[in-house]
Amino acid sequence: MFYNTSFGSIHPALQKLERENLVTVRQEANGKRVRKIYSRTAKGAKAFQDWISEPVAVFKTKDESMLRLFYFGHIEGDVAPHIQLYIDEADQWIAALETMLHAQDLSKVPAEFQKMAFFQLATMRYGLDLIKFSKSWYQQLLKDYKAQGFE
Repeated sequence: MFYNTSFGSIHPALQKLERENLVTVRQEANGKRVRKIYSRTAKGAKAFQDWISEPVAVFKTKDESMLRLFYFGHIEGDVAPHIQLYIDEADQWIAALETMLHAQDLSKVPAEFQKMAFFQLATMRYGLDLIKFSKSWYQQLLKDYKAQGFE
């Protein structure tokens, strides 16, 4: 939701963390498969604390939908269905995130984890608000597009 990565990039990242002694790895048999269990080292815990303690910078977006939108003028024919598909997908995400958020009850989280859970839920609310804003923006775009008579 807030960070997009592929499974193909996770393994190399974990290997790099292991080479830098930021994590350790142990193998555990799980039926026919062998699982790798990664744990932070003291050096890794310090590096993590250093990283999360840095000042938070205003984000730079990397949004493929905006890249595509930039070139929508090159689409032959009506663009409205493309915009509507984005709005429909946003509706699905909104419904899913709202369901997840409503299922959370911070009071049921053990006291020692409440601070972590608070920020994790805040991150989920941010994602929900961002998608709601984006949906609203695309709805206005669709309205403006239709008003131009490009259809």
